[in-house]
Amino acid sequence: MPGDDHSLSNLRSLCSWHHKQKSSREGAAAYAVKRRAIERKFRRTEQHPGLL
Repeated sequence: MPGDDHSLSNLRSLCSWHHKQKSSREGAAAYAVKRRAIERKFRRTEQHPGLL
């Protein structure tokens, strides 16, 4: 399961290839969330005056 769940049911060893795949997938998802938050921060709330 993704994330920092350290319960006994989630603890399992992975080979290095699978660990890289899982970590990459989770990192990409976290980066996408961060990018969406930044884009929302700078999104225009009104139209540009020259485009009216």
